[in-house]
Amino acid sequence: MLGLMWYFLREGLRVEGLENVPRGGCIVAGNHIATCDPPLIGALVRRHDVHYMAKAEAFRNRKTAWLFAGYNAFPVARHTADRLAIRRSLAVLAQGRVLIMMPEGTRSPDASLQRAEPGIGLLARRSGAPIVPVGIWGSENALPKGATMPRRAEVHVRFGAPVRLPDASMSNQEGADWIMERIADLLPERYRGIYGREDAAVTAAAP
Repeated sequence: MLGLMWYFLREGLRVEGLENVPRGGCIVAGNHIATCDPPLIGALVRRHDVHYMAKAEAFRNRKTAWLFAGYNAFPVARHTADRLAIRRSLAVLAQGRVLIMMPEGTRSPDASLQRAEPGIGLLARRSGAPIVPVGIWGSENALPKGATMPRRAEVHVRFGAPVRLPDASMSNQEGADWIMERIADLLPERYRGIYGREDAAVTAAAP
């Protein structure tokens, strides 16, 4: 899949800010609009110690489980406090490795930002690791939902400067929303969804 992806994207791929990925442990967090987003980010980071959180459903099939494990992916039960996944994530970061996460937990149905799950806020608080926000757009055209083969498309990947949560007393959800706002800052306005400037106060006030 990676080989095919590079073949179709080699002329239309636009990458900015890759130098913002620090050495040592960090969380690389991006918006999720296509299946190819996580492996694309990992391939661009170009470190051998990249690990991924992936939905537990992908590990139910032996073949896909083997494939995901080969890319240092590990399962997380979405929409739950998956303690095993949390422990493994913290261990990855403590060992100075890269953890790639898509805080929304699933692909956006319309390519705009959806509200994040609180997990990334928890990991950011407990680990103290820097977070590199990543904004991706155009990949929804390169590999639309339901497609099995990538298509030629212009895809933009923008890596922001590393950040840390500004307040250790933030709740997990507040931390997750703050990180998503940093991702929104990297995206064209039409992709920002509920994390657009006008919606930020509403999002922060939501339970």
